Amino acid sequence: MRVAVTASTGRLEGLEAHLRTLGHDVVRAPLVAVTPRRDEATRAAADALRPLRWRLFPSRSAVEAWSGLRLGFDDATLVGAVGPATADAVRALGARVAVAAEPATARGLAAAVLEHPRAPRRGEAVALVQGSGARPALARALTAAGVVPRIAVVYDRSGIGWRVDGTVDAIVVASPSAVAALPDDAASSTIVVAIGPTTAAAARRRGWTVRQAQSPTAAAIVDALTRPSAPPQARAPRPEGSP
Repeated sequence: MRVAVTASTGRLEGLEAHLRTLGHDVVRAPLVAVTPRRDEATRAAADALRPLRWRLFPSRSAVEAWSGLRLGFDDATLVGAVGPATADAVRALGARVAVAAEPATARGLAAAVLEHPRAPRRGEAVALVQGSGARPALARALTAAGVVPRIAVVYDRSGIGWRVDGTVDAIVVASPSAVAALPDDAASSTIVVAIGPTTAAAARRRGWTVRQAQSPTAAAIVDALTRPSAPPQARAPRPEGSP
């Protein structure tokens, strides 16, 4: 099987080696470019959030961009991470993680923070460190609980496009941004493995048949690759006047 892994280099470590060990051919084909912001305005906006008691990172890229701004981590800050890879990135910088969301979704992170013994109080501001075009699920969940999200945008995301020669048997997508950047003609004739429920839902809205990996691990992704697909779903009609 020829498998395209669309996560950026350095993400989903171990997946390529695991797939090759099983006899598969792997192509690394990133669909989204991440560009950390390094300007003084971004640094000042992010630095203004440092006194807040909670700081939430909904992606590993957010952790790396925060670190690149030379802001560091205050031991007194309670850090929330969206999943194990993001939590590991925080710990690699010498900081503690108060909560690591399970499931690794925005709503999972909000729930973990709100259930923590030192959960933010109603009306309390919480720092949310994220990229441009981030989905609003985390901010909305916090707002619904009476918490005030203060957002620092520390990196930009842009689509790269599909750059794979020849055909593939399966495509692994790890974010809704990757789903948006993947063309229909590439996805409609192959197995699409989506990591997590949010990415899977975005892929299904495109009308694709999707196999959902339950976690961003090599074992879970391989399991999704090898289990039978669900019956194809009909594509929902687009609203009149939509692009």
